[in-house]
Amino acid sequence: MRSKAFTILLIILLLSGSVPVAQSANKEEYAFRSIYVFENQGEEAYALTEEDATMVLFINNRWQTVTLRNASHGILREDVDEDGNSLAIMDLLGEIQAGKSVVFSIEYVVESEVKPLPRIDPLEAGSLSDIPSKLVDDFCSETETFNSTEDMELLAQSLATGQTTVLGVVSDMIDWIVENVKYSNFEVPMYPYETFEDLVGDCDDQAILLISMLRSVGVPALLQIGVVFSDKIHSEKTSWGGHLAIQQAGVGWHGWAMVYVPPWGWLPVDLTLSGEEDPMKVILNAPQYEDYVVTAFNVSSMPYIGNSRRSRELLMSSDIYVSVTDKAIENTIDKGWSRLLYIGAGVLAGGAFVVVIIYLHSAVSHSRIFYKKTVS
Repeated sequence: MRSKAFTILLIILLLSGSVPVAQSANKEEYAFRSIYVFENQGEEAYALTEEDATMVLFINNRWQTVTLRNASHGILREDVDEDGNSLAIMDLLGEIQAGKSVVFSIEYVVESEVKPLPRIDPLEAGSLSDIPSKLVDDFCSETETFNSTEDMELLAQSLATGQTTVLGVVSDMIDWIVENVKYSNFEVPMYPYETFEDLVGDCDDQAILLISMLRSVGVPALLQIGVVFSDKIHSEKTSWGGHLAIQQAGVGWHGWAMVYVPPWGWLPVDLTLSGEEDPMKVILNAPQYEDYVVTAFNVSSMPYIGNSRRSRELLMSSDIYVSVTDKAIENTIDKGWSRLLYIGAGVLAGGAFVVVIIYLHSAVSHSRIFYKKTVS
């Protein structure tokens, strides 16, 4: 078995998290360790490739900084994917002999701070004509992940009709999803038409539906994936036919939409974690402004859903079994956040949170063929 896609699970090493361990005047600090075990239960050796050793790195910006400490393997070089996410090629080349295992571990320190809330006044909201044409070109096209059926487009157009501002369009679409789509978790991401037809989906499924509807009427939108830190998160799950076992302590994967709303620019829209139902409160009270939500990577052009499903199939048809353990390595702090009551129904659970990462590995392979990339 020569699957390159399944070992992309290694990239979760750079995206795992735990709970707060220290607090300064402006920043919260998190420390976590991820341990991965890849067990070859087959009769033949599996040769690790460069694609297998490719991991995605956290986004670093003025609000968050992620630094590495105590990695069991070094980084050969850095790269970049089609959506601008930073990647690292780890020094993991070699073979997993039949009946043997390979273990990889890494520790990270995350510094994150609260972001300022935008002062949104509906009277100042801009129209579709106020959106820069470059953003429309880049973030309104249909892709493998973000696309619409005729019924979806008709609904999106009907919700947008009569609205003179982008804020009004976004609010009406949020309202429709909150009223009609129920939370349910799956092992793989759902296509937007599936969520639309079945009216069920988890955090990234609902975000993908919203993004697809917004793009169909000319509003730029993309998906962000990140982690939520809390000592209230503890789980042990096995999925993908027993090929994937996951333990989490203090961290949950999460997905949300980023929407361009003039004149305020890119705003996070979280349909599940905040627990809000009023569209304006969903926008104003997005948990992404808090320090305990840390952004990992963006999804705009990559085949997020298709590659995730192919990766699951490849792992389940292989002789490789993967165990992932993410845990805190310092004392924890319980901040008593009220919105953490919604974490159970707001973040990706079990094998599903792994799937949101896996697409990047296949995306790396495809983009190497498409254009020999040399940066993150």
